[in-house]
Amino acid sequence: MKGGPFVRKFVLSTGFMATIPAIIIIFFLPSLGSKYTLTVKPNSNRPGQYVYTDLNSDSVSEVIHIGKGVPYYFLTARDNDNRIFDQWNLKDSINSSISEVFIGDYDHDRIKEIYVFSFKQDSLFLNVNEILEPRGTLIDRIYITKIGYVNGEVTSFLYPCGFFDENGDGFDELYFGITSALGLGPRRMYAFDLKNKTLRYSQFTGIIAMNPQMLDVDNDNRPEIFGTMSASGNYRTNIPFSDSSTWFMVFNDKLKFEFPPVEFFGFANSLEIKAYNIGISRGYVLSHWVGGADTSILDSRILIYSTEGKLVSYRNYRDLNILSFPKLFVIKHLQSDKIYVLNDKFIELNEQLQTVRTLNIPFHSEIFPYQIDINSDGEDELMLYSGDEKKLAVYSSGLNKLTEIEFNPPSPKWKLYHYISKDQKHQLYLSSGDSGYFLDLKKNSFYYLGYLAYPGIYFLFFAFIVLIKRINTLQVIQNESLKQRLITLQLQGIKSQLDPHFTFNTLNSVASLIYLEDREAAYDYLNKFTLLLRGMVNDAERIYRTLSEELTFVTTYLDLEKLRFGEKFNYTVEIGEGITQNEQVPKLVLQTFAENAIKHGILPQAEGGLIKICIFREINYLKLTVEDNGIGRVNSEGHSTSTGKGLKLIGEFYDILNQINKNPIRHSITDLYNESGIPTGTRVDVWVPIDVQEVRSKK
Repeated sequence: MKGGPFVRKFVLSTGFMATIPAIIIIFFLPSLGSKYTLTVKPNSNRPGQYVYTDLNSDSVSEVIHIGKGVPYYFLTARDNDNRIFDQWNLKDSINSSISEVFIGDYDHDRIKEIYVFSFKQDSLFLNVNEILEPRGTLIDRIYITKIGYVNGEVTSFLYPCGFFDENGDGFDELYFGITSALGLGPRRMYAFDLKNKTLRYSQFTGIIAMNPQMLDVDNDNRPEIFGTMSASGNYRTNIPFSDSSTWFMVFNDKLKFEFPPVEFFGFANSLEIKAYNIGISRGYVLSHWVGGADTSILDSRILIYSTEGKLVSYRNYRDLNILSFPKLFVIKHLQSDKIYVLNDKFIELNEQLQTVRTLNIPFHSEIFPYQIDINSDGEDELMLYSGDEKKLAVYSSGLNKLTEIEFNPPSPKWKLYHYISKDQKHQLYLSSGDSGYFLDLKKNSFYYLGYLAYPGIYFLFFAFIVLIKRINTLQVIQNESLKQRLITLQLQGIKSQLDPHFTFNTLNSVASLIYLEDREAAYDYLNKFTLLLRGMVNDAERIYRTLSEELTFVTTYLDLEKLRFGEKFNYTVEIGEGITQNEQVPKLVLQTFAENAIKHGILPQAEGGLIKICIFREINYLKLTVEDNGIGRVNSEGHSTSTGKGLKLIGEFYDILNQINKNPIRHSITDLYNESGIPTGTRVDVWVPIDVQEVRSKK
């Protein structure tokens, strides 16, 4: 394996081996869920329009049901258990475009009123009922204005703004806006004084804010009114603020322009206006989208204006790679507002319109976005819905994805209301067509427990591999134990042959001396032989001994042979640098080859024999050399009656030892020649690894 021992050790480690299958399993695991759960419960009431609100300020929602009776439209107010408080019959018609029910408390008595606009042909009326207070406010059919009415259909749209006490009399005025299609009127902002029954309105314009907001943008404790503008091109005459252009138009609480309207030229263009408050900076964020074919007008862009209506900065949408209609959001997050643009992804911008980050969204079709505080935590969430994909995703004000569910209401256009049950459970009520749903967004208490599955899978594989390795190790230990026992028995068998082989040869030498009646030499020989036998007995259980012990043994043996054969040969011992003589070597590794050199190389010649023993260090090996200047192996054939059993036994001895050793013991026999090709001796080289494993014989 490439990479060396470290890489090999790492790859074969239990931790790494457990990682690979764990990653594969985790990859195919289903999602652990979301940090939040969104449960959807259909409204069990009969189909119809329902509005949930707290009418009596008891922190429990009441329900208003709007329906068509015979002959009147009606509204019923019910408690949390769906029991009816009262029913209110309206004598005129209602229409969803102008009759959206909204709630207020203009007299601040904590009992809220219900506000409904009704119509009779082209006449618009305001109806107010403090339905939970028998002696409360009740206003029927207060005439407001003429509205667009063509072929029996209402062509006007009414947008409620909110309430504000403009004149300081302690009672709020009701603010709303009306715009009409087909070049018809009215197109104004209105404020109705409920106490004095008087109506104020803005000057006539060719354009008016749709979906208006009523906020204190400049921090003067008085609201400004603004919204979405659209250049529909209905008016062909020369009128103020024609809808052949879009206008950045802001009204104050007196329904006057806060500053001169700013024109954005071009038919079929739109302008979305939002207020922002970032640090000490306040003002308006505008999203201008060019929908017409006139290429001479301004490009689609996002702009920042001051509270005085002065342009601060802008950025073209094409610089943000936005090529289709975007949706603008300004959402309070922590202590500051965030600016988001939604197209095929979320883009967060700072107050200089620099990109802070982008975030992909899980949709590939038309999206219907909604902004509302779902879980009553004080910050709005963003709901993105795709009717084509039947999927609803919820994001926090900081653009963290909270959850995603499958959802398939009748219509992608919703009305949203806060709902509080009698047990103080906060939910969101979603009205879609004639159906309704209760949405409950909660933190998923078990979400983080799901992550325990990941380390659990890993540690399961880790434990499994450890178990397999442990079983394998036990098997290896058992096998090695059997192998060691077998090898030990084999070594004992060979050693039992080697030791007598040496002993018999030595006794033969002693017998020769006695036969020659050389008693003194025989006595000296026997003394040295006794030393050798003592060494053999002391090392009976050993396979290895130190190099120092082996050198002592072989030199004693050579001295014995010199006593036997006189000055027929000499020997030398050379030890190289770095040799401590504490290294372990196989027993008789030098003696066996020294004995062989004497018998087959030295004795057949008359005199001048020399045996050289050299020991050197070669990397991780000891190189032991026994060299003689005898007649050579070729010439020795026929001169010796030896069976060669010693060399055969030593070869088997090394073969068995090499089954244990990491690095093998090697030996070679080299015939030596002079320049004329005449044999001049034999050299035996033995390489013994430094890290040989000690094996002891068992009795």
